[in-house]
Amino acid sequence: MAEAAKPKIVLVHGAWSDGSTWTEVIKELGHKGYQVHAAQMSLASFDEDVAATMRTINHADGPVVLVGHSYGGGVISAAGNHPHVQKLVYITAFAPEPDQVFGSIMGLHPPAARIEMKPDAEGFVWADAAGFQDAMAHDVHRGLINLAVAVQKPFAGSIFEASVPNPAWQTKQSWYLVTTEDRILNPKTQHAMAKTIKATTREVATSHMPLLAKPSAVVDIILEAAS
Repeated sequence: MAEAAKPKIVLVHGAWSDGSTWTEVIKELGHKGYQVHAAQMSLASFDEDVAATMRTINHADGPVVLVGHSYGGGVISAAGNHPHVQKLVYITAFAPEPDQVFGSIMGLHPPAARIEMKPDAEGFVWADAAGFQDAMAHDVHRGLINLAVAVQKPFAGSIFEASVPNPAWQTKQSWYLVTTEDRILNPKTQHAMAKTIKATTREVATSHMPLLAKPSAVVDIILEAAS
């Protein structure tokens, strides 16, 4: 009997990032024979980000496992209603309940650290470089942090006022990777969201940036969902 075709993997980045933040994950999945696409979002509005992800799903042209990191979890909760999406994978990500405002998620349990956010005159929010590593990625090599800060994409503050009326996890099977040393999105909040969406939950001892610090753990949970 012929082996069943592998689903396509569509990756959705978080705030201050772009698709390149998935580089190590993409390389590992490619070695496993998966076709991978990374959505490139503007971070200018939630609706635009969902539309960009939908275009990427259309381009993948086949059954999709949709993966979101951080803010990208909110995006996949909306874009995951696309009929090609079979499974959802949340990587230390927002998994909002119906009509839950994204900004409220951060307040469920206080974070261990805070990153100074600097809005500009156009309402786009930049991350302060000085505290980025301590808050977001304390276990990531300094060189990678310098690169991440240098190429950061600011996001529109209005993004965190968005919500999803009918999140896709209500009808599609989900996985959640909890990062137990996360200083930004409290692990208690992550576990609570994973429980709400009835996700298959895995843990890894790392920061909010497992894509950079522990890419193999990210790949493992994606493969579990894709198998």
